[in-house]
Amino acid sequence: MKQPSLKTRIIGSPPVVLPTVGFFLWSGYMLLTQGDEMWPMAITATLLVTWVMRAHEQRDAYLTWKRAWNAMAGQTPQQRKIAKPITGIVGIIMVSLYLVATLDRTDTQTALGLSVVGIIGACAIFAGRSLWRRLRRRRAAKAAFVTVCIRSPLLPVPTLQQAYAALPAHCWVVLGGR
Repeated sequence: MKQPSLKTRIIGSPPVVLPTVGFFLWSGYMLLTQGDEMWPMAITATLLVTWVMRAHEQRDAYLTWKRAWNAMAGQTPQQRKIAKPITGIVGIIMVSLYLVATLDRTDTQTALGLSVVGIIGACAIFAGRSLWRRLRRRRAAKAAFVTVCIRSPLLPVPTLQQAYAALPAHCWVVLGGR
């Protein structure tokens, strides 16, 4: 697979993709709250995020192919970092802080309550997953390989001379009359 251009690799990298997606979401929010005068910004953000996400997909496809290619040569692929659960919790906390700041408005009180319930639920899910992984690791650490020594084969195996003697005549011709 051909390596993408430097421009595609830079534009498709996470430090560019994440702010672009954030700008896209913010412009959508502004369009909904500020009215019709924000539609040029929303269209620009939509075009920009489309371009950036296409570059990200090309970059990701190349990196996936490169990992598979290197794995065929016997290299161990690098483990992809999994997003920490704390990032989701921090995001929900930030939304809750915004809602606390606007607590005087009645429409945000319901959203604040749902955010708090979301934080509690997310923390419970992540704590349960963490506990489950720890319990699973302990069981795996105690596991040992089973070693079995088989002293004799289960089926009767002929000796090499008996196997040659059992060959039909046309095989002896191919073997050269040995």
